[in-house]
Amino acid sequence: MSNMSNNKETVKVRLTTGDTTVEIETTLEGIEEAVRRAILGIQQARVSQVVEPKKPERRGTTCLDLLERLVGEGWFSAPRSLSEVVGELARRGYHYDPTAVSHGLLDLVRREVLVREGKPKRYVYREAKPGEREGGEARVEPGEVKGEATTLS
Repeated sequence: MSNMSNNKETVKVRLTTGDTTVEIETTLEGIEEAVRRAILGIQQARVSQVVEPKKPERRGTTCLDLLERLVGEGWFSAPRSLSEVVGELARRGYHYDPTAVSHGLLDLVRREVLVREGKPKRYVYREAKPGEREGGEARVEPGEVKGEATTLS
């Protein structure tokens, strides 16, 4: 009879797997079944977390996103230098390295959203108008001269 009374005693067990901890309180004779159910429950919870599609997280605002926003607002309707663009982003609370801004501007030039004019280290960027060709150069109209004169020797 003393064995019977021992099996009815309450036992507390703390089970930890990974980052999940479960506390079980049961009788000594029910401990095995309780642990088995706890482990099964933890496994099912992990599977349901993996299977349930998470809501797509909104990505942070990238430099390119901000440049596209400036284009959409018409900010590039006038030619802008790299330092002006960096300054405008900073004014709006976005502090990017000029190199990152330059790469974003070049992406927009390649996509023909912006046109780049001028000489290296002194480029200005403006919104591309319909009919301008790839490479950032404006189409030359008949009778118009484009480029620099050089002396031939």
